[in-house]
Amino acid sequence: MISRYAATFVRPSNGTVYAAGDVVCNAAGDVMNFFGATDMRQGRITAAKLSITNDNTTNGAFELFFFRDNANLPTLVDNAAFTMTAACEDDLIGYTTFALESTGTSGGELAWDANTGLNILFTQKETSGVLQGLYAVLVATAAYAPLAPASTVDVVIHIEDDRP
Repeated sequence: MISRYAATFVRPSNGTVYAAGDVVCNAAGDVMNFFGATDMRQGRITAAKLSITNDNTTNGAFELFFFRDNANLPTLVDNAAFTMTAACEDDLIGYTTFALESTGTSGGELAWDANTGLNILFTQKETSGVLQGLYAVLVATAAYAPLAPASTVDVVIHIEDDRP
C-alpha cells in the first residue's frame, strides 16, 4: 500500500536571508510531523515534494531530514543554524535534497521540487511501549533570500508499507 502524508507550515513574514545550514520552520519552531503513533510500524519513503508559495527560487536549495522520534531534536528557531547532535543522529533515518523551480504568474508564484525513486527505510521507534512517529526538519543548503510576505511551505511524502 502507498500512502500520502503532508506537513504544512507558514514561514515567518520577513525577508531575512537564510545561511547554509539554517532551519526553515514556522515562528513557533515546530518540527514537521507526518504522523504520530499509527499502525504503520515500518515502511519506506518513495517520493517527496517541497513547495513554497510566493517565494524566490534563487539559490532555493534545501535538505529535508527525516527522524523517527522528535524527543532528541534540538529546539528549532527559524533562520538559526541546525545542530545535528549525536542523540538526534540516532533517530535520523535519512534525507532528501530539493532545488526549487518556479511556476505561476506574478502574485501567484509557486517554487517547488519533487524527488521520486527514494528508498528511505524506517521502522517506528518504540519508547516504553509507545510508538513515536515520522518527523522532519527543513534546512537551507545555500544562502537563500525569501520574499518578505509570509510563505506557506508544503511537504508531501509517499510511503510504501505492507499494510493491506
